[in-house]
Amino acid sequence: MQKIITAIVGYGMSGRIFHLPPLIHHPNYVIKSVVTRNPVNQNDLKKDYPEIKIVTDFQEIIEDPEIDLVIMATSNDVHYQYTKDALLHGKHVVCEKPFVDTYTKAKELYDIAHEKKLILRVFHNRQYDGDFLTIKRLLQTRDFGQIVSFTGRFDLYAPKIQENWRFKQTVMSGIYYDLAPHIVHHAVELFGLPNFVYNTLFDDREGTEVDDHFEMVLYYDTMTVFLGSHMFDRDPKPRYEIVGTKANYVKYGFDRPDVVNEPTDEVYQSSGLRSEFITAPGQKQEIPLYLGEHYRFYDLMAHHIDEYPEEDLDKERALSVILIMQLGLVSHQTKQMIKVPHKG
Repeated sequence: MQKIITAIVGYGMSGRIFHLPPLIHHPNYVIKSVVTRNPVNQNDLKKDYPEIKIVTDFQEIIEDPEIDLVIMATSNDVHYQYTKDALLHGKHVVCEKPFVDTYTKAKELYDIAHEKKLILRVFHNRQYDGDFLTIKRLLQTRDFGQIVSFTGRFDLYAPKIQENWRFKQTVMSGIYYDLAPHIVHHAVELFGLPNFVYNTLFDDREGTEVDDHFEMVLYYDTMTVFLGSHMFDRDPKPRYEIVGTKANYVKYGFDRPDVVNEPTDEVYQSSGLRSEFITAPGQKQEIPLYLGEHYRFYDLMAHHIDEYPEEDLDKERALSVILIMQLGLVSHQTKQMIKVPHKG
């Protein structure tokens, strides 16, 4: 496989924590350029990665014939246009979630990618979280009976409003767009598209400009999914909970380490977090939590760039997330349960 010459657009938290580390030593990638106009970020790059070219103009990236892959780790307001421009210039693209705000825009971008035989990926890296990998394995190997409900939470303790874009009036800001894509993606991967969605946004903290709390319910034929996030998590409830007619599962807390950028010989976390399979009151079995495998995102990306996939589950799941997110906003605005259209 030839080296994939890569450019990262943006070097805030996402670029420097989630994208550059798994790629800098990856055998299939070479990071040629990083786009940033921030002087502090530029100084950090010069000090830490002097071999990487610092660029201030996105146009220079997409017009560079050497670059194969462009990673959009920039503000949400340019996701759609930058992704479209990069695809039209023949570049593969990884775009940070929340990607775009409508299914129509997302479908347009994926159609361009398909027409040009390019790989477009939304950065749903948390499908490789250790706890989620554990849940997928448990659903395959343990008898829950009929699944009654699944709960996924992304609660935080942040009573003061932080100074960043997530809490400013801008495109796709707020906790809903920031955190819901992670756990909506989990629901879609486990259970597919729901039949209905009901969603409510809240602004709990004094002075907040945007939503800082959401509660979403996804309705399936025989089960219900509860998803949500708020900023006053003083007494954490389960991060994940599966309720079945024969058994339950609960997991508390966030994985440690939070991100795993390189393969290791370790299979399980040493976090000591509570993870239990429960068959009756007082009958609990501790379940070891798998270590995260976030490096698999870019491993798979390289494989698909090398061999264009006939079937693209990542694309279908990403489109489903956008659809549910869009319908979730309609539900909030109308205060109604919204039917989810299914293909075919």
